[in-house]
Amino acid sequence: MDPNDHNEYEVMDTGSMGYQPRYPLANAPGAELQQMHYKDWMDMCTYGESVALSEGLRAALFVANSIIGIMLSKIPIVGPIVSTPFQIMGVALPFLWPPNAPEPQFSWESLMTAAEEIADKKIDAQVRANANAELEGVHNAIRLYQDAVCDWKQDPTNAQLKEQLRIQYIATNTVIFSRMPSFRVRGFEVPLLSTYVQAANLHLIHLKDGVQFGEEWGMDSATVDRFYSYLKSDIEIYTNYCIDWYNKGLSDSIESEPTWNGWNTFNNFRRDMTLMVLDLVSIWPTYDPRRYPLPTKSQLTRELYTQAIGSYKSVEPLLPPPSPFRWLREIEFFLRDSQDEAEQFAGFQQGYQYTLDTTIYRPPVVGTRTSLVDSIAMGLGSDDVVYRIKNISHNGWYPKKLDFYYTPSERVESVGEIRTDANNMIDYIGLGCRAKVTEPCDPCTTNCTIDTVNTTASCDNPNLYSHRLSSINPSAPYPGQNGMLSFCYGWTHFSVDDNNLIAADSITQIPAVKAYRIGGYGKVMKGPGYTGGDLMVFYGAGEINWRLTIPDTTKAYRVRARVATIPTSQPVDTVRYNQFEYRDIEVISPTTTVHEYSIGFDITGDDWGLLDKIEFIPIEGPVEAYQADQALEKARKAVNALFTNDAKNALQLKVTDYSVDQAANLIECVSDAFHSQEKMILLDQIKYAKRLSQARNLLNYGDFESSDWSGENGWRTSPHVHVASNHPIFKGRYLHMPGATSSQFSNHIYPTYVYQKVDESKLKSYTRYLVRGFVGNSKDLELLVERYGKDVHVEMDVPNDIRYALPTNECGSLDRCRPASYQARTPHTCTCKDTTSMHTDCQCQNKVNRTSADMYTNGSPSSVMYADGFHAHKSCGCKNNDMYPNGTDSHKSCRCKDPHVFSYHIDTGCVDQEESLGLWFALKIASENGVANIDNLEIIEAQPLTGEALARVKKREQKWKQEMTKKRLETEKAVQAAQSAIQNLFTNAQHNRLKFETLFPQIVHAEKLVEQIPYVHHPFLSGALPTVPGMNFEIIQQLLAVIGNARALYEQRNLVRNGTFSSGTGSWKVTEGVKVQPLQDTSVLVLSEWIHEASQQLHIDPNRGYVLRVTARKEGGGKGTVTMSDCADYTETLTFTSCDFNTSGSQTMTSGTLSGFVTKTLEIFPDTDRIRIDIGETEGTFQVESVELICMEQMEEDLYDIAGNVVEEMRYLDSSRSMGGTLDAMCYTKIGEFGC
Repeated sequence: MDPNDHNEYEVMDTGSMGYQPRYPLANAPGAELQQMHYKDWMDMCTYGESVALSEGLRAALFVANSIIGIMLSKIPIVGPIVSTPFQIMGVALPFLWPPNAPEPQFSWESLMTAAEEIADKKIDAQVRANANAELEGVHNAIRLYQDAVCDWKQDPTNAQLKEQLRIQYIATNTVIFSRMPSFRVRGFEVPLLSTYVQAANLHLIHLKDGVQFGEEWGMDSATVDRFYSYLKSDIEIYTNYCIDWYNKGLSDSIESEPTWNGWNTFNNFRRDMTLMVLDLVSIWPTYDPRRYPLPTKSQLTRELYTQAIGSYKSVEPLLPPPSPFRWLREIEFFLRDSQDEAEQFAGFQQGYQYTLDTTIYRPPVVGTRTSLVDSIAMGLGSDDVVYRIKNISHNGWYPKKLDFYYTPSERVESVGEIRTDANNMIDYIGLGCRAKVTEPCDPCTTNCTIDTVNTTASCDNPNLYSHRLSSINPSAPYPGQNGMLSFCYGWTHFSVDDNNLIAADSITQIPAVKAYRIGGYGKVMKGPGYTGGDLMVFYGAGEINWRLTIPDTTKAYRVRARVATIPTSQPVDTVRYNQFEYRDIEVISPTTTVHEYSIGFDITGDDWGLLDKIEFIPIEGPVEAYQADQALEKARKAVNALFTNDAKNALQLKVTDYSVDQAANLIECVSDAFHSQEKMILLDQIKYAKRLSQARNLLNYGDFESSDWSGENGWRTSPHVHVASNHPIFKGRYLHMPGATSSQFSNHIYPTYVYQKVDESKLKSYTRYLVRGFVGNSKDLELLVERYGKDVHVEMDVPNDIRYALPTNECGSLDRCRPASYQARTPHTCTCKDTTSMHTDCQCQNKVNRTSADMYTNGSPSSVMYADGFHAHKSCGCKNNDMYPNGTDSHKSCRCKDPHVFSYHIDTGCVDQEESLGLWFALKIASENGVANIDNLEIIEAQPLTGEALARVKKREQKWKQEMTKKRLETEKAVQAAQSAIQNLFTNAQHNRLKFETLFPQIVHAEKLVEQIPYVHHPFLSGALPTVPGMNFEIIQQLLAVIGNARALYEQRNLVRNGTFSSGTGSWKVTEGVKVQPLQDTSVLVLSEWIHEASQQLHIDPNRGYVLRVTARKEGGGKGTVTMSDCADYTETLTFTSCDFNTSGSQTMTSGTLSGFVTKTLEIFPDTDRIRIDIGETEGTFQVESVELICMEQMEEDLYDIAGNVVEEMRYLDSSRSMGGTLDAMCYTKIGEFGC
C-alpha cells in the first residue's frame, strides 16, 4: 500500500479492496410507501383515515428514532459498545446510507425534506445539491476509515497498519470537519438542521474513537489530548448551534393569534425537531470517553405531544406544567347516558405515580364527574404500557371511541362506543417505531440485519415502539356543550425505566426529575432542550429524594451530579452548555436492592441551583482500594500537570502557586497503607515544585508561610492586617484583611492595606509579567498593580461561596482527606476601575487553550487550571485594549467563571536602576464593611515582549516619562516656594536661629506651602495609616522637619506660655465666655464682651529688657488692650482699634499675618521679677492671634544655637546664680508663683 496514494478528499485509499456494503438494510426507510398501490393507499383510509405525514417526514423520523433508539438501548453487537473503534459509527451508518435505497443520499434527502416541511421553508436547489455532494464525500471518507480499522483489526501489532490507520483517521476527521459549513448555510439554518445534527453526530463519534483508541494506534499523548480538546469544544459548539436554531425555528412557528391549526403547526415543529435534533444532542456529553469510560445508560424524560384531535383555540394551556417525571397509571372516563354519541364523554381524570412512589396522585377532574365511569389501567405488569391509540371521532372533533394498544401483553382496551358509522374519522395516534438490530454484528466481519419496520406515523409493532402514553390532555366542553371537545396525547420515551435501575456494568444516568419527593425550596422547571428533559431547580435550601433499584448489592458506586448555578435573572431554559459542570458527590455501598438516595442543596445569593441528573458509576473491587487508587491517580495527575516535561524540572507558566498547594493537599490524602512508596515520590516532587514556585515569584513571601512575611523585605501593612491558618480553602497560612477603621474624633476613614514593591533589579527590560492570586472571599477589595500608572486596578467582591464542611482530626486540625460538602458557587461581577489609565475592557478568559484577544499582549493565556482537575478555576481578568479616545472613564463589568482567581499581566519598558520604578503591588479595603482572605500572591516572568505589545509598552513608557517631567516641574515650583518661605524665617542657612521679625503666622504659612507640595503620599493609599510614601515624600519630610524646628525655636524664645493659643486657653486665666476659635490655619483668642478678660503671670529677670509683641484684630467700636504690669506699679499697654489696619506710625503691621490683623510691639524694662499680662476690651470683639515676650538679649547676641550655646549658657547661669526654682531655657529666668 502506498502511503502517499491520496484521493481528492485527502483520504487514504486502502488499495487492498474496494468498498463493499457492510450494512444491507432489509428495506430502506419509507420503501413500503414507494411500493404502495392505489388499493393499498385506499385501505389505509378506512373510516376516513389518511396519511397524515409525508413520505419524507416519516422516513426522517424513522431514521432519527432508530439512531437514538440504538444509542439508548442494549445493542446486540460483539462485546460492549465501546470495545472497538468504528462500532457506534458502524451501527448508525446503514440508517444514513442504506445500501438498498433508491438513491445514494435517500436518508439525507428525507431529513432535508422533513425539515423543510416542518419549518415551512424550501432549501435552495444549489444549497441542497452542495450539501448532498459534501455528504457523499463524508461517506467516502468514513468508508475508507472503516477499511483502515478493519485492516488493523486483522493484525493489531502491525506498525504499518497502525500508521495507515492514524493517517486515515486524521484525514477522515479533516473531511468531516471541513464539510460542516455546507450544512449551516446562511438563510437555511433551520431546514438544514436535521442534516447538520446527524453530520455533527458522525464527527463527534469519530473524535470519540480517536480519544479512546488513539494511543492503541500509536498516537502520542499530546495528539490524543488535542483530539480530546476538539471533542469537548465541538460538543459545546454543535450543541449551542442546534439549540439556537431550534429555538429560532420554534419562535418563527408561533402565530400571532392562537388557533387550533396554528398550535398544531407549532407543536409539530417542537415534537418532530425534538425527535430529529434535540434527542441526539442530549446524549453527546456521553461521547466523552474520559468522563464516560463505560457504556452509559441514558434516559429521555421530555414529553412530546401528538397532533391534537378536535378543535380548540389553543391547546398549550391544557398541557401539564413541568413536574417530577410521572407515570400514567389509570384513566377514568366519566360518561353520559345519552343518545348523542358525540357527547358521551362528560369528564375525565387521570392517576399518576412518581417513580417508585407508592402514592397515586389525581389532578382535578376535567369536565363533569358522572356516576357512569369507564376506566383503564397501566403499569399492572412489567413495562405494561400503552404505545398506540385508535381514536375514532365525530368528523375529527368529539371523540367517540378510544382503543388503547398495550405492550408487551398486546391486549387492547376500549372506552366509548360507536352507534353509527356516519361522520366517523379514525386516527391512529402515537409516535413512530424504531428499528432493531436482530443479531450480533461486527462492522468488519458480519452484516447487521435490521428488522423490517413500517414507518407509519404511529408505531404498529408492539416490540419496536419508541414512546409510551404519558398523559391525555382534554379540553373542557364549551359553554352550552356537553361533550369533551378535543384530546391531545402526551408521550414519553421508551428509554425511561420505571424502577430507576442501577446497572452493575455500566454508568447509569438518573434524571433529576425522576425523584419522588422534593423538599424545601425546589421545583421542576422547563429545561433548555439539550438535557433530554426538564431540570430540578433550587433557590435556597432543599433536598431531593430518589428511590433506586440496585440488583447487585456487592458493588459500590461513585455518585456524580451534573449541575449549574445561574442568576435568577436568567431564565432556566436559557442555561448554556458550558454553564453545567460535574460534581463528585460520594461513594455508596448499598445494602438493599431498593435504595433511598437523597441530595441536599443550599444555594446562597440571588441564584438558581440547577440539577440535570445524577450518575452512578460502578466500582470494581473493594471500595477502600478503589478510593486509594483514585486518590493516587488524582494526585499524580495534579503533580504531572504542574511541570513542563517528564523530567519535572520546570513549572508550566499557567501553574499558579495556589495549584501547587492544592496538589500538595491531594498528595496528603494518598493512602499510606496502599501507596506509601508512590506517596513519598509525589511528596518529593511537590516540594520541589513549591521551591520552583517560590523561586520564580518576584514577590517576597507571597504565600505568607514565613514568620518574616511583614517587615523590611516583605509586606508593608496597616494595623490589624494579619496572617491566619487552619482554613479549608488554603493550605497553611493566608492573609486576612479586615475592613477600614474610622477615627473616634473625626469622620476620617483609614483604609486597610498591604503592599510590596518589586525592586527594579529583579526586572528585565521589555518583558511581560503575570500577576496572580487566590481570593477566598472579599468585599470592597481593590487590587492595584502599577509601573507606568494604574496598569491594573480592579475591585473584587468575591462571594464566600466555597464552603467546605471539613471534619477535624484528633488534633483539632482540618481533615482534608475525609468527605467534604461543596456548595454551588455564584456567578459574579467584577468591576474594572480607572479604565482611562488602564486602557481595559473586562473579559472572562474561560476557554480551553484559547489566547486572549488582547491587543496589548502578544498572546499569553490567562486561564488557570487547578491541579486537582476538579474545580476548573478560570481567570476573570481585564484585557488591555486601545485607549479611550475621549479620555473619560469607562467602567466595565464582566461575568466571571470563577471570581476567586485573578490573573493579570503587566509589562515593563526599559529597566532603569536610577529611576528604580519597580513594580508596585497593593491591596486595599476602603470601607468599614469590607473584608478579604487572600493567599498565593505572585508576580512571575512570562515572556519577552514582541510585535505590537512591544510597541505599545514603549508608547506607554514614553507617555509616562512625559507625565513625570510635568510632575517634576510642578514639584520643583512648589518646593522652591516652600523653601523660600522657610528661609525667610531664619537668620542663616543652618536654620538654627529665627529672625526677630518672624511671626507665628509666617511659620504657619511656610508650613502650608510645604503641605501644598504634591505627590507626598501614594495616591492609591492616600489617607492611610501608617502613611505610604509617594514620589515627594522624603523632601516634604525634610522640609517639615525644618518647620518643626522653627516652631520649636519660636516656642522656646517666647516666654509667654501657649502664646499662640494652639492649646486653647491652656496656661491662661480667662473669664467665662472667653474662647479660642480656629481661624484659617491657626487659632485666635476671642473676647466678645467688655467683661471678658484673659491673663497670665510670668517670672522674669528684672535686669534685662524685653519686647512684648502682639498680633491681634479689633472689630466694632471701643478698643482692645494688652497690658503688662509688674509689682512696682510699672505698666505698659498695647491698644488696638478697628482703625489700626489703616494707620501707620510706630505700630508694626507685618506682612504675612492674618487678614485684618496687625502686629504691635512694645519694649519693656520691668522693675521686679514678676509681671502680669492682661488682655481685655471695652466693647465689640477683640481677637488675639499671638502674644510674645522676647528677651532683648536674644535679639543682639548669637545665643540661639539650641544644640550647643544654650546648654553652655544654662550651665554658666546655674553655677553663678543661687536662685531656687526652675530656670527658663531661653532667658534663664526663674519661673514661679506670682505674688507681688
